[in-house]
Amino acid sequence: MGYKLTSMLINTLSKTYYYFRQLLFHFVRYRIHLSLIFAFLLYYNNLTSGVAINVFLILSFSLWHFSLFLFDRVYDRKMDSLAQPDEFIPDYQAKALYLLVTLCLASSFALYVISFKPVMYWLLLLPITFLYTVPLYKNIRAKNIFLVKNLYSALLIYGLPLVMHSIMLTNGDIKSINISSISSLIIYVLIGEIFWDIRDSSVDKAHNIHTLPNVIGLWPTKLIMAALIVADMYKSDFHVPESGIIYLVLLTFTNEKTDRLVFHLPPLIALLRFCL
Repeated sequence: MGYKLTSMLINTLSKTYYYFRQLLFHFVRYRIHLSLIFAFLLYYNNLTSGVAINVFLILSFSLWHFSLFLFDRVYDRKMDSLAQPDEFIPDYQAKALYLLVTLCLASSFALYVISFKPVMYWLLLLPITFLYTVPLYKNIRAKNIFLVKNLYSALLIYGLPLVMHSIMLTNGDIKSINISSISSLIIYVLIGEIFWDIRDSSVDKAHNIHTLPNVIGLWPTKLIMAALIVADMYKSDFHVPESGIIYLVLLTFTNEKTDRLVFHLPPLIALLRFCL
């Protein structure tokens, strides 16, 4: 009797874990988690600015962020089918998702207008949506240029929008920008981008995409990531953040064969660093 109960329990837990993983993969397939994290970054940024919460501005920026990553996912679905077999966008969904990108951008603009902020800021974000993915010249894309992909995400997808958000919340008061928190976020997003490249290193190499793990190797890449953590600690009077500790543990054990869901932790770690 005890053996049967134990067997049933193990079987139930195994199935629960399997369905939970499948649910998570569906969730991250469309990068919904990234935009939810970004929305919380905006909310926390608004909260610490000392002004009333501007819901329209948060929603506008979040929809813009979602549009950017969803467009990238659909555009790169064929390569993703090799690098991310559990998460790639199937061809039959492409047209509907391109339409969704358009609707999200239109909604983002409408919400931005309702927030009564200068339109020039939103228009500055618009080209960033596509310049990350679309070829700039022939087959040259920002996301395929060595280190440009990593810096693009850290500076233009996360850092710049938060700086703009701070400026708009306070009607142009540059002193209101939390330079320390945003610079830490930029560093940790950069670390996360490099960390992500470990996951796809063999596929990137096959497509002649130069990333740090492919160019200098896995352990030298991990040393660079550790150095970035130390650089963030240096500007914080050598306070060891919780996010840094988590990364150092991950760097010790992570390689290309590590569970693929582990590679979705960096945005959460960056959020933790920004808030703490």
